[in-house]
Amino acid sequence: MPLFKRGFGRILGIALLAGALTACAGTPNDDPNAAAEVEINDPLEVPNRFIFAFNVGLDQLVLQPAAVTYRDLMPDELKVPIGNLITNLFMPLSFLHSMLQGDFERAEQAASRFVASAPTLFLSNPFPDRQPVYEDAGQTLGVWGAGTGPYIMLPVLGPSNVRDTAGTIVDFFIDPLGIVAGSEATIGRGVGSAVLSRSRNLEQVRDLQRNSVDYYAAVRSLHTQRREAEVRNGDLQPTKAAPTIGLELDFEPAPKQQRSDATTQ
Repeated sequence: MPLFKRGFGRILGIALLAGALTACAGTPNDDPNAAAEVEINDPLEVPNRFIFAFNVGLDQLVLQPAAVTYRDLMPDELKVPIGNLITNLFMPLSFLHSMLQGDFERAEQAASRFVASAPTLFLSNPFPDRQPVYEDAGQTLGVWGAGTGPYIMLPVLGPSNVRDTAGTIVDFFIDPLGIVAGSEATIGRGVGSAVLSRSRNLEQVRDLQRNSVDYYAAVRSLHTQRREAEVRNGDLQPTKAAPTIGLELDFEPAPKQQRSDATTQ
């Protein structure tokens, strides 16, 4: 039984991690229905729509109330250190993937943020010249040239594709936080980032739901654009937040660093 609980906890942790790494980024224009601008490979659209409806309902029942509670009741003095702590706990994984991508400048950036994190938790802008680095296995596979494969809507995790789903499995085994601190730390990071990010985009998600002719198609289009931008580290125009169940971080990709042609093909 303890082994089962430990395994279940790690699976839950990576699920929350994958959702938390679904970061915000934004559309080249203000039309939330710009799905036609992006070529979509969605052969599983019918089951995907059912899962999407489930995710939206779960968001409204669980995550959205938690996010509203955090936004309205959490003292402002605690929001800064909480946000900094959650951000910095993603840096070891980002460091690892930056190294695997051959992007040593971003690797150094992630490492320096993590090493200097403890004394800077209570500073509202601890690294004014350095944005957080968010990298995952799906992005690394993309940099290495792997195609996205079909679009997939995962229960709880939200929008994904074959490449990113494989990346989630890879991160389950190589995430430094999980290896060093165990599933409890991974779960805590995932839950915290989910609530924090959802609290930042409450109105944005409502507006997208209200203004979209097809909410599912709008989310699908935005997610596809966002992931492409993340693989290229901001080489595309930034996109709006693509809501899933709200498991996302509120950041934009840092400007693309210089890479050799071999790493960006």
